[in-house]
Amino acid sequence: MKYRLMLIKIGIKKGLASKYALIFWLFSSLISLTVQYFLWQAVLTGKPNGEFKQTISYLVLMQLLTVLFPKTSYDVNDKVRSGDIALDLLKPVAFATQLLWESIGYSVVKFAVIGTVDLLVCLWILNFQIALSTILMVLVTAILAYLLYFELELLLGTFSFYTYSIWGISTFKEAILLVLAGNIFPANFYPAIIKKLASFLPFQYSFGAVGMLAQKPSWSLFIQVVLIQLFYIILFNVLFKFLFKRSVVSTVIQGG
Repeated sequence: MKYRLMLIKIGIKKGLASKYALIFWLFSSLISLTVQYFLWQAVLTGKPNGEFKQTISYLVLMQLLTVLFPKTSYDVNDKVRSGDIALDLLKPVAFATQLLWESIGYSVVKFAVIGTVDLLVCLWILNFQIALSTILMVLVTAILAYLLYFELELLLGTFSFYTYSIWGISTFKEAILLVLAGNIFPANFYPAIIKKLASFLPFQYSFGAVGMLAQKPSWSLFIQVVLIQLFYIILFNVLFKFLFKRSVVSTVIQGG
């Protein structure tokens, strides 16, 4: 536990070291919220005000998750290209564990600077009228969504051992998320075939499913989402360990 706290502190220091980037992200977040507010106000003209509030709160929550979720694949890529991964493998804590707790520390900083603003905006839109059970469901599924996204990023990061650059792979992942995750448009606006496809794939359970619970909370949906999230977390963890073990054995560190 002491080692994990130290890793969280390292992540916090990394976040605080990039304070100008945090300020830039904060202003970008506020601009994005403003644009989305007026855009969806125009799109939902004539619709009940409650539907507009739900849509905006959903999009604010999606933006919050996007800000907080780690970009672990790039961390793995940087370590492979620089050769620093050789030192990480010598540490007494598993490589994935190091990245997880450092990412949590970095996310704490981003939440303090950016996430708090998004959260307050979301609560303000909903007039601070949200049930405690809904908060609990969203919190649990958001934590599992974080872990699921982390495992997905780890899995993508293993390709760095073979390509030494995952820019193209990461761009492809972002395109998939754009279509299937529900972090840009609410899932209920998708065509039926896209919604059906998204319900079987992991991407929605990192973003859209959390938002759907916030919009229309129910314990049956909560249990369904949690079970699917746990399934994909375990699956991706097993796949990562298998690929990472094979990849490390054949790794050649550039520059010697």
